[in-house]
Amino acid sequence: MDKEFLKRITDAHSWLGLIISGLLFIIFFAGSIALFRDEINQWSFQPHYEVAQGEKLAISEVMEKAISGRKFTPKEHLIIITPSDNLPYYTIYVDVEHEEGEKDYVGFFMDPVSGEEVAAPDDYFLATFIYALHVNLNIPNGSYIIGFVTLFFFFALISGIFIHARKMFSNFFKYRAEKQKRSQLLDMHNIVGVMSLPFTIMYAISGLIFNLVIIYQIAFAVVLYQGDQQALLDDAGYQAVEPQWLDKPWKSPNIDQIYAATTDKYNTEPRMIRMYNYGDESAVMHMFGQVKDDFAEEYEVAYNLSNDSPLLIKDSANPNTLVQGLHVISRLHFGNYAGFDLRIIYFILGIGVCGLIITGNMLWLEKRARQRNQSEKTLKFVTNFTLLSTGGIVLATSMAFLAERLLPITFSQREDYMVYSFVLSLALVAFSLIFNHNKKLFLSLLLRGSALILLLVLIVDWVMFGSKGVMLWQQGIKTIIGTEIGIMVMALLFYYCGAKLKNKQSRVSVNDSDDELLAVRTI
Repeated sequence: MDKEFLKRITDAHSWLGLIISGLLFIIFFAGSIALFRDEINQWSFQPHYEVAQGEKLAISEVMEKAISGRKFTPKEHLIIITPSDNLPYYTIYVDVEHEEGEKDYVGFFMDPVSGEEVAAPDDYFLATFIYALHVNLNIPNGSYIIGFVTLFFFFALISGIFIHARKMFSNFFKYRAEKQKRSQLLDMHNIVGVMSLPFTIMYAISGLIFNLVIIYQIAFAVVLYQGDQQALLDDAGYQAVEPQWLDKPWKSPNIDQIYAATTDKYNTEPRMIRMYNYGDESAVMHMFGQVKDDFAEEYEVAYNLSNDSPLLIKDSANPNTLVQGLHVISRLHFGNYAGFDLRIIYFILGIGVCGLIITGNMLWLEKRARQRNQSEKTLKFVTNFTLLSTGGIVLATSMAFLAERLLPITFSQREDYMVYSFVLSLALVAFSLIFNHNKKLFLSLLLRGSALILLLVLIVDWVMFGSKGVMLWQQGIKTIIGTEIGIMVMALLFYYCGAKLKNKQSRVSVNDSDDELLAVRTI
């Protein structure tokens, strides 16, 4: 390979990796945690409420109880998400009459046995917040930013393959533990990069498809369809369900029978039900679900309730190739196709990529610190940026877990204050960076502080809900204690990494090596 080309691609790899490193760390760190968002969601709210035992209500009764006492607008939607292993309640969204500026829907959990309203999903926002950090950074148009970061990440992966192609496998197990720190960092960076390569390429490609597909859709609609976006959607196989309101009351709709027949046909309950024109003769029941024991086959069916005739059927017998392809990519991306153990593997790989990002930045800093003409301001900015976007994010996330558990469930705008705890923690870390000159020691403090916060979460959890967690475990709901075990593992990992950094800092102070002291000042 031409040396000049290799030098240029190495520089591009280094600079691009540095530019996107902060956002990329957030994407992978939040994404790794979001793999267990259902478990985190149940950990957040389940200990506050009892789990009713008995026969579940019929789906028609659930619908009636959902709209009872509410200013339901039947020309809009009634959406019901059915219970799952990690969420033993119906999640219901009712479109209601509203004033300008008010919410146009009411969302709540419903007990599947008693039909009582349990809680509002928005009150327990932690899992959704972390997932949104991964998807769109919780900012307007953030998905576009994520899309371009993913595009640059894909280039960084390909350039990394070119850079290490000749020695990728021969040096795979090479780790120079007794050599200088730069050699250790480089070996660690390369090993993690090679081990996670299939995983990261899959994430880069699927992330590009999810976040930039809207740009391609707009381009196709403008160029090929002369602005007719609906024609594009029709050709892609998307079919809108838009029944016309007849203003005639329905007569004994067979809601329960259609629901049972759909469940029997696909051997699994629908994941979501969307009702159109509820109560009118034009009513349509629209259902979505996953075919049991199938990797990525979903079904989508809609029935006219006036005569039980099918309005829409999309399954293996009537496939939509585009939708099925996107679903395959989605299943690969979120790792929800082969059980809990696969998500554990995804999580380990995701955290490994976080380490890849940190070591990449440290290598850049070490190299630039040895260049005499390198700007001190540039090094300081990159160092602070790395600390804030890695250790700062870890600490802020830990504080969000603590706030989620400590905030009373009766507290107004509970979800907002949980977000405030995250933002304020991040701001405090940014402010503290101004007064901390030993950056390695500061990173050690951030990691050990995060560990202590997570251990405090566990203590609070057991003080408040210890007996409830054991009781739920005995009832077969193991998510609460399982999530606590996960929190403990992460606390121990953070503390171990922080302690190792502190020990290395102590050895550097004893050795008083000029090169190492220079590295400490910059990292």
